Amino acid sequence: VQEVGLKLAAKRDAKLIKAEERITDGILFYKFDFAINDGTHQLLQLCVNKGKVWSLDANTTEKRWSKREEMYNNILGSFLPKLAA
Repeated sequence: VQEVGLKLAAKRDAKLIKAEERITDGILFYKFDFAINDGTHQLLQLCVNKGKVWSLDANTTEKRWSKREEMYNNILGSFLPKLAA
């Protein structure tokens, strides 16, 4: 996960703060935390479910990050990809 995060950070001109993975309801999620050099803080979550790649992206300024970090982590943590049958 760390290696993928470093590659994504390089493409974003960013510093990788954290890279982690979790399994929820049998779905493997990868979450990346970036400090982008333009002053933006980004959380990116990726997963694959039912043959589709799902991504969720949350951005804010570094100045506001401390106020929004918990909310953004809760949003990413609550996301589960669903497709109608």
